[in-house]
Amino acid sequence: MAVITGIDVLGIQRYVFASNRLRDVLAASWMVDHVLGREADSLLQWGMTDDRVLLAAGGNAVVKFENVEDARTWTRRYTRWLQDEAPGLDVVVAHRSYDDRPLAWGLKALAVDLARAKLERRPSVPQLGLSVTASCSVTGLPATSLDRHDHAAISRHIETLRQDEVQRRAKERWDRYLPEGLDQAPEWAAGFPDELDLMGRTHGDTSLLGVVHVDGNGVGQAIKGWLDRCLKEDVKDAQVRAEFREWSRSIDELGEHVLRAIVQRVASRVFEENNERGERRFVVRGTPHDLGFPLKTYEKTVFLPLRPILLGGDDLTLVCDGRIALDLAAAALREFGVRPIPHLGENGTAWTPTACAGVALVKAHAPFHRSYDLAESLCTSAKRARQDVNQKGQGCWLDWHVGSTRPAETVEDVRRREYQGGDLTMRPYPLAPLDGREQSWGWLDTEFLGPGSTSETAGRGLRGAACWAGSRSRVKRLGSLVPAGRDDIRRQIEAWNAIEDGVALPGGLLGDGFVGKQTPLLDAIELLDLHVRLEPDPTAAGLAASAVVRDEETA
Repeated sequence: MAVITGIDVLGIQRYVFASNRLRDVLAASWMVDHVLGREADSLLQWGMTDDRVLLAAGGNAVVKFENVEDARTWTRRYTRWLQDEAPGLDVVVAHRSYDDRPLAWGLKALAVDLARAKLERRPSVPQLGLSVTASCSVTGLPATSLDRHDHAAISRHIETLRQDEVQRRAKERWDRYLPEGLDQAPEWAAGFPDELDLMGRTHGDTSLLGVVHVDGNGVGQAIKGWLDRCLKEDVKDAQVRAEFREWSRSIDELGEHVLRAIVQRVASRVFEENNERGERRFVVRGTPHDLGFPLKTYEKTVFLPLRPILLGGDDLTLVCDGRIALDLAAAALREFGVRPIPHLGENGTAWTPTACAGVALVKAHAPFHRSYDLAESLCTSAKRARQDVNQKGQGCWLDWHVGSTRPAETVEDVRRREYQGGDLTMRPYPLAPLDGREQSWGWLDTEFLGPGSTSETAGRGLRGAACWAGSRSRVKRLGSLVPAGRDDIRRQIEAWNAIEDGVALPGGLLGDGFVGKQTPLLDAIELLDLHVRLEPDPTAAGLAASAVVRDEETA
């Protein structure tokens, strides 16, 4: 009797972000990948051949057995091994026999079994801490040992994550995504920082950390559609198994491609230069040029200002310097449409995925779990806005927030408190213009903030137009008028034009700065000194050349 067994890891975020120490977070992330990975010392270690593993990624696994007895025997050994290898990590397991039915039916029924098992499970309530009076300095659980470096009391969960072998493998896991050398300095190697203070923070400035969470849209619906098609067309088990492996492998490769693309995007904008004292240093330069920042180095390694945290198929979480967080989120969204997923489209064709992203810009040492929760909530907000535009959803969307939130406060609560219920912001933004909405992230980034995407719009943004870039007090005055409403903004623009001709709002906005009931003014002003686009900064000579061309064409 053929049986498939499904394994689903529970509480991944709670497990990974239990500590506020970056190395612990990285170790916990590796552990989640390790307990359901395809390495010889993980899921396959008890003679499980590769052809019996249908899926093993992203905190989920599906394996095939000949009968229920073998499945249960393997499950007992696996869960026991899991308790020893990763204490504190919970899983739910379900078995589904499909002897007289097709494999597609078994996979669909297994998803229902796993969902039911999550709802019906009885959580373990162990009697921890009997005769133990010390609490873990990280998790608050009863302590089992002392940390060997600072001698703080730690629980078994943290003790496991701080083992030398776990720390080493957690660090090496991400090395394959690094470029072999820097474009501007090939003899130097690129590396990921293991501490937040090595993330590119600028001494003396209020440095923000960006927590970026990217999640694919409609993947579950696409998989459900594939299963329905397999059942409707009575697809043979061998073909179902082959297609299942192919599209699941493609989803894993999609996440890896996205991560490599954004790492390469950062590495390509690292330049070597000398500071005011003539000392050699490496800096990140983008648009605007003056918002670039220096990087930390060690021996012959330059630490890139980002660090991947979680990667599971279409789900990616990373931390980075706050100045490049939105640029990396937008770049990740653009890469999603580059690699179609086979078999998941209509009639078995390739399916082009989209994604949404949430970016939390918080202080560098804000609690990890709250920052991640905020980024995840912002991603959900982007998905909700995407569905509001069209029942089937359109394109990729991006949402962000600057600053921490109050405990248990939702994104909607923040918008209600700080932006008059959302009228003073147009977030979330679609990545590209949509039917009925021209105001997109690309528009806000290039046209509104500047420097413009064409010769006609060059120099007309907040960072390029002389009437705005040359008067910071005018920009601040504009931001202070937004809560007062459109009439005050219109009167102020008229007053400025009475003194100086040519004062107009960037991005083609009308004189009152509103698009319907909302306005993008505060969105852009918040990012004016914070957002760096990792693309070359147009030079004054280039803008002047464009102006000459326009004058010649006019003549």
